[in-house]
Amino acid sequence: MRCYIDRVTTNSDVVTDIKQLIPDAGMRRRMSRVIKMAVTTAVETLGGVENIAPLDAIITATGWGCLADSERFLRNVIVEREQLLNPTPFIQSTFNTVGGQIALLGHNHCYNVTYVNRSHSFEDALLDAMMRTTDGENRNILLGAFDEQTPSQHRIMERMGLYRCQNDGEGAVFAKVTAERTEQSIAQVTAIEFLTNSLTEEQCRERYTTDEKCAVLYNNYTKYGLYPTSSAQSFAQAVKMVCEGSTEVVIYNEYFGATPTLIKVQCIG
Repeated sequence: MRCYIDRVTTNSDVVTDIKQLIPDAGMRRRMSRVIKMAVTTAVETLGGVENIAPLDAIITATGWGCLADSERFLRNVIVEREQLLNPTPFIQSTFNTVGGQIALLGHNHCYNVTYVNRSHSFEDALLDAMMRTTDGENRNILLGAFDEQTPSQHRIMERMGLYRCQNDGEGAVFAKVTAERTEQSIAQVTAIEFLTNSLTEEQCRERYTTDEKCAVLYNNYTKYGLYPTSSAQSFAQAVKMVCEGSTEVVIYNEYFGATPTLIKVQCIG
């Protein structure tokens, strides 16, 4: 089971003006910060809204969803005493809002699903993409992950002691996934596993790498701050390392004691 990666983009890689990425001004105004961040990253990955329509599937992942809109809606419920509520924060507070907004931009009615499984959300979405390309159900897939941080959520987690050793974070990562190798393919994902036991970095090297030159990103999510889908940032880094000459990169992620996951990214040869 494998799939090919044509392009990976993080929210920090977006350079195109948002008016080009999201031409509908009304839609832009209604979008919250995280939705803009995720949708612009997705469209940048595809190279324009005109490339959304040909997609066979849109698969997204998030651990927290659209927190700001969820908080805004709940705050309005309390302040307005459940009357005269603005429906927009409620509509855009759902976890699948980003996938839906991408589909609306391109008038696409393809398979569209969002995985919400805490720190395994991105890995679940990637597994779905790999299964669908391997089974021949879909040939061109947009895969993405996103999460945002809000001041109130930061304060809650800070009181829980989660930020004593780690910084908080947020971000969006999207990748164009294909079933077959194309001229644009830059890497391939050859394995994804949900492990039963924790492994040390040395054990990862011994069991999953083919030679000493292969790289291991061991719990690298801490580099990007604390948020459930930060492993997607490690995935983007692994693809970049392959593009820069690494033959193989193994990503090991054990997010604060959760079941470990392992992803293997290889060069195309």
